[in-house]
Amino acid sequence: MALLRGSVVFAAALGAMPSRAAIPLTGVQLCRAPWWSKKPFYLRNPPYTILSPHEGQIQTRIHFGEIASKAKGSKGFKDGLPAVAYAVKSEMKGWTAPARMAKEAYPSRARRTVHTLDELRAMLRE
Repeated sequence: MALLRGSVVFAAALGAMPSRAAIPLTGVQLCRAPWWSKKPFYLRNPPYTILSPHEGQIQTRIHFGEIASKAKGSKGFKDGLPAVAYAVKSEMKGWTAPARMAKEAYPSRARRTVHTLDELRAMLRE
């Protein structure tokens, strides 16, 4: 996945490009399509958790950063990975955030679309 800035295309009209931190507000993601798709890639809006992570995601990001900062400066490769990446992989394996959200509690599981099937049928009747 890659974050793309739509504003780059229109930079001349806008006058200034937003900062890297503002890409999630103005950008789209370029994603590799699944194996069954005939298209090589697709575009989508970035997930809202980029800007508003829940507590478990914040804890995971902090843990990841602490591991990476401890391993900073390591040189060489281990098991085909750079030393820092290997340290992160080995220490993150099996780790779960204390405040992780239960699978059933994820908003996308409760409601995957803007309108439910019943709401769409009601809209059609109106």
